Amino acid sequence: MHARASFLPTLLMLLAVLVACPSTVRAAEAVEKLSSAWMGEYETFIVWHAKQKGWDREAGFDLVMMPFESGANIVDSLAAYNWAVAGCGAVPLLTEQLGDYLEIIAVADDESPANVILAREGSPLLAAGNTDRAGRADAVKKAEILCPRGTSAHYLVGVWLKSLGLSEKDVRLVNMEPGAALSAFRGGVGDAVALWAPLAYEAEAAGYKVVSTSRDCGITQLVLLTANREFAAAHPEKIRAFLGMYLRAVDEIKKIPEDELTAEYIRFAREWTGSDLAPETALKDLQSHLVYNLEEQIALLAPQGGVRATLDDIAAFQREHGGSDPARATALKNGPQVTDRYLKMLTR
Repeated sequence: MHARASFLPTLLMLLAVLVACPSTVRAAEAVEKLSSAWMGEYETFIVWHAKQKGWDREAGFDLVMMPFESGANIVDSLAAYNWAVAGCGAVPLLTEQLGDYLEIIAVADDESPANVILAREGSPLLAAGNTDRAGRADAVKKAEILCPRGTSAHYLVGVWLKSLGLSEKDVRLVNMEPGAALSAFRGGVGDAVALWAPLAYEAEAAGYKVVSTSRDCGITQLVLLTANREFAAAHPEKIRAFLGMYLRAVDEIKKIPEDELTAEYIRFAREWTGSDLAPETALKDLQSHLVYNLEEQIALLAPQGGVRATLDDIAAFQREHGGSDPARATALKNGPQVTDRYLKMLTR
């Protein structure tokens, strides 16, 4: 009797815990969703890594990650999907019409080495590097270049052509999304293709040769973290929490051993894009992106920081060489705001 009596309180406590568990689970699952838009590249890996660790829920939200092929697609999708945050190249933020509804809240990474123009072995575009400027220009004139418009790759093509004394009018620029462009190029279409990583490195691995890179042309290609301005104004604490999660993942990734990080990046590429990256391609992509901690981020977004300087350079080039499209001119005139407000919230 004594044994049964002493067991009864324990049994009642166990039953109470079991009854409480479903509500506890429901409470954990009731974390508010935060919609976001991403491409299949390095900054997305950072966010994917954080989500694998459950750091979004620790930060108070459930991050929903929507895939897109290019930054132009991401900006254009704002009206349809009303996403809260995204990772996007600087060029589409300035040139796409809906950029005026966004805020630039941080730098995702610097991918300058990862933007390239490629040609086939033996192409006259490769031989152009061994001639004078006039000879190089003649080799490039009337070339067919596959490139997604309104992207960092498009910007690279424009600056490269300008360095030869040419413009887009002197070549045939075929607007194609990155994956489709590489597939078409493999099928014999076009004289050159402009891509960014990891597709750029896949193209190199397939034997295509680099004609020029962003670094060669002296331009900086930043991928930026951007927020839906209306959402951010209503929920600044969620933007702060998202940035905290992102920077936590940046710090963590820097500490992971190279072989372990490469294996994780290969898994990310397979799950996110359906592509199988060779270890050397994955490692090259990891090494070609620069990331920044909180202190560096605040300096980059300062009034005289690198972000505004990069945006000014892109805007100046687009005004001079971007054509007369009224929609793009309006986007350039207004464009997204740059703010360090949410980063500074992390310092308090």
